[in-house]
Amino acid sequence: MSEKTLMDAIYDRYGDDSDYQDLVSNSSCSSASTSPLTADSNNNLITSLPCVSFYIPETYSSRKAHNLNIRTSISLVMSSMGITHIGEVDELEAVCKDVLELDLSRNELTNWTEIRKLLSSIKKLRFLNLSLNKFLNDIEYQWPLLETYSTLNTLILNSCFLDLEVVESVLKRLPNLNELHLSSNNYARVTFSNNFVKDSIKILYFSNNMLADWCEVCKFGQAFPYLENLVLSENNLKNFRTDSMTDSVDNCSLFKNLKILILNKLKINDWHAIDQLREFPQLKHVRIQNIPLLESLTDEQKYYVLVAHLDESIDSLNGSKISNDDKENCERKYIRFFMDSNFKPNRYYELESKHGKLDRLADVNMDISKRVYVKIKYNDKQIYERIDVRQTVGEFKKYLEKFVGHPASRFKVFYIDIEACSMAVYGPEELKHTNRCLYSFNIRDNDEFEIDLKPVQVLHSTASEYQFQYRHLGHLHHHHYNSHINNNSYFQLPNGRPNRFKNRKIQSENSNSNGNNLMKRSKPGLINSSKYKSKENSLKDSVCTASLPADLSAFNSMRENEEIN
Repeated sequence: MSEKTLMDAIYDRYGDDSDYQDLVSNSSCSSASTSPLTADSNNNLITSLPCVSFYIPETYSSRKAHNLNIRTSISLVMSSMGITHIGEVDELEAVCKDVLELDLSRNELTNWTEIRKLLSSIKKLRFLNLSLNKFLNDIEYQWPLLETYSTLNTLILNSCFLDLEVVESVLKRLPNLNELHLSSNNYARVTFSNNFVKDSIKILYFSNNMLADWCEVCKFGQAFPYLENLVLSENNLKNFRTDSMTDSVDNCSLFKNLKILILNKLKINDWHAIDQLREFPQLKHVRIQNIPLLESLTDEQKYYVLVAHLDESIDSLNGSKISNDDKENCERKYIRFFMDSNFKPNRYYELESKHGKLDRLADVNMDISKRVYVKIKYNDKQIYERIDVRQTVGEFKKYLEKFVGHPASRFKVFYIDIEACSMAVYGPEELKHTNRCLYSFNIRDNDEFEIDLKPVQVLHSTASEYQFQYRHLGHLHHHHYNSHINNNSYFQLPNGRPNRFKNRKIQSENSNSNGNNLMKRSKPGLINSSKYKSKENSLKDSVCTASLPADLSAFNSMRENEEIN
């Protein structure tokens, strides 16, 4: 296996990247400073070594370094680079002196001496990920006990398969470490020495291991007395009993500072195990999902049963905040849930004494009928359809387009509750909101839908006739202007607007103003008004029809007087 240093990996990743060099050369930053790591006028961080440069704009920096004289911090991700050694200490210190976070996972590091060199070179390092490296268990000869590094806060050793005795030795050399990751290491027992205590550890990740006895977990409480956050997901734990411990040791004394406990995918199948979670005095946040005890329940039942069963001091469950009203509602549901059960947890009797004996809820079938049989009417056409009420108004109108012969935007749909209309309770209700589901209208069999077209104005022209056709609520109103307009009449439209009818001009045969009389666009039915009908005109058919008076000026005057009134 060929050897590769961390500095080699840095040069490989950053030193020969042409796009990266273009970013540096095109930026307003200057690398002429003699310092190996400098900041420009905008406080963007730049290194100025001959072959490698780091440029990380402030807006992309992952964290703020408030204690630095610059506002930008650096995180280096060097995973899966085949790194076997750290390289020259002086060179690494010059290039990475302000690096705060370093990911060296999935490399070929084996010697703890290299980690010593790394920590001594990058003096501001706070976060170090060494997961999936194959370190040797011999640390005492590679890392003197008196050589400590106080800046590191977080250490990740997932899937390193180190003996916990070696982890203990590493922790002794990192006095200020407060977050430790030991997941996926196949630990079945906790083998810290009896007198080992690490006060600085507050967060411990121990997921995906093989712990089956809670007494092994209790050793974490002894070793890390100020532990606040404990992650134990995907272990083989079935309960939280401390029976085999001494009488003076229990969960209350061992985990007196524990506030967050994550217990997903454990083997819990007993309500007594959930009862034991009430022994942690400061516990506020719990995550507990995918356990055998709850697998037969619905999501809603899982929530209210757990909320009610856990101690009232729990503020959040599975990331959801629990309000006081939620707690009370869940407790009442909990009582009714176990009311007819042969097995009742002790918590049931506690809540029953608090809320009293509750009545059973009435068994009301609230299921929504998925399909109903309705009549759909449009003008003189009607059909009977069985429709799915789970669809939205928009989907229903889209479905009706073929029946109506117009796009959904051209028509309105009204729902008619036959029973309510027959009792004169209320009339047809328009389906306005496209995202509203049909079942919200409480549609039943034999109800009706009526379809009406929206108003639209269409022009029909012949050599001797102008017909304005109005469509409103499915009815056609035709206005024929025939006997009073000669063949020299014209219909004038504004330039560039061939489909608009505003400012249309009509030249009358009897007009003395050289065809300049203007007739404004009328409203549907306005021309049909009795005030504007000449005596000789009459309705010609069932639709609204009227002839245009010969005296257009008189027509305009009469219309304006009505608008004023």
